[in-house]
Amino acid sequence: MRKQVWSIDVNGQPYISQQIGSRQFRIQFNIDISPGDALSFADIRLYNLDKGSNVAQKSSIVLRAGYEDNVDAVFTGYVTNTLREREPGSPEIITRLICRSGQAATDRASAQLSFGVGTRVEEVIRALAAAWPLPIDIDNAQFADARPLSSGLVVDGDIPQAMTDLAYAYKFEWMQDRGRIVVTKPNMPRTATVVKVDQFSGMIGIPEVSRGPDGLGVFVAVQLNPALRINGKINVESEFATFNTGNLFVTELTGDATANGEYNIFAMKHSGDSHSDLWRTEIDGLRAGTTPTATETATQQNGKLVWGARVDQAFRVKVREIGGRLSIDPNWIMAVMGFETGYTFSPAARNPGSTATGLIQFLEASAREIGTSTAQLARMTAVRQLDYVEAYYKPYSGRIRNLGDAYLAVLWPAAVGRPDSYVMWERDTGPYQREYAANSGLDVSRNGVITRGEAVASVNTSYMRGQQFVR
Repeated sequence: MRKQVWSIDVNGQPYISQQIGSRQFRIQFNIDISPGDALSFADIRLYNLDKGSNVAQKSSIVLRAGYEDNVDAVFTGYVTNTLREREPGSPEIITRLICRSGQAATDRASAQLSFGVGTRVEEVIRALAAAWPLPIDIDNAQFADARPLSSGLVVDGDIPQAMTDLAYAYKFEWMQDRGRIVVTKPNMPRTATVVKVDQFSGMIGIPEVSRGPDGLGVFVAVQLNPALRINGKINVESEFATFNTGNLFVTELTGDATANGEYNIFAMKHSGDSHSDLWRTEIDGLRAGTTPTATETATQQNGKLVWGARVDQAFRVKVREIGGRLSIDPNWIMAVMGFETGYTFSPAARNPGSTATGLIQFLEASAREIGTSTAQLARMTAVRQLDYVEAYYKPYSGRIRNLGDAYLAVLWPAAVGRPDSYVMWERDTGPYQREYAANSGLDVSRNGVITRGEAVASVNTSYMRGQQFVR
């Protein structure tokens, strides 16, 4: 059996030296690398460290992990919060490090730069990276058809914001990953070396076809591979596949929807537990030459909405407008609001067991993040509250690719884009036992585990019931 290898550096010095197949120290880690966030995030749990071993906020951190024949940094960044926790019913003390990529002193770097008419966008991006300063990975070929600047550009201030503005205008993704800026267009061909993914190269389970009835994407897991990069490519070969293409109750698969073929890596997640034999990298892939879009449905084509008869015309018009601005099927939003309000679409709908209020059951903390409160939301009209529904969904624009994603963005955002087999909460183990207890009704199989598929079943039912009230 291949031996696991891991180590942690803090502020440039060894914090936990390289562990090779050793269970002296226990580590659990989850690392999310998604271009839509511009940053990668890490949740690292270290068990039973000495009290004097705490890591200060803003400390730089490098986590290296893999197997003996393939080990490298899987996360480089800094610590935003250090927490001391105790697992329920256990004497073990956990030092939990919440981290983000970049550097504490420079992740909001600024610059004063100007670019004349006709400057290529690739030149602008490279100049911003040099001013940061950070090394950059960018494929000029992906920008061959991009128009030069038509009126010049002045950057006076925040470099990340300038990058985000350019990304919106020129349809690319960017992020900080392992000490570098990575710029890519997820749907365009890439020149990176293709990494083979099959049963002989560490593939775990069966790949899952995703992103609509045409099967434009794949979700596949492999043994932890730190060599994979967000701007890389994989070639999947598998005799079998499962399907998670949105709402299969109302759409049909088209063409030869198999998992086999080349994919651009769109997002990744590394996870592991040194007291478990299997570490994994989960890959969200996108076929080159395609763009993920909302699945068209019969109601979308004729302009009608599920549950539309339960709300007034102004409400229906506004939901369609929100869906268009956020690139989310408005029927998905209607199905979510229908389920969350018990099919009343009341802006004052309240969960008696929590602060959850309104059309998508805003929690108090979520309400404050978008500039309001649950008390204020409850006093709004339904049409007015839709502005806050849009504000809540806005960070997920471009990431909601099926009905399940639309619902999980509200219920448990970590499950957005995951396969139906993804375990969200467990009753008896793990850090989310409280969440399991609050949502135990979703555990259809009654096995003490709530998967994404079980959670999504409820909103699928809402969609189907809503077709009786189309308008």
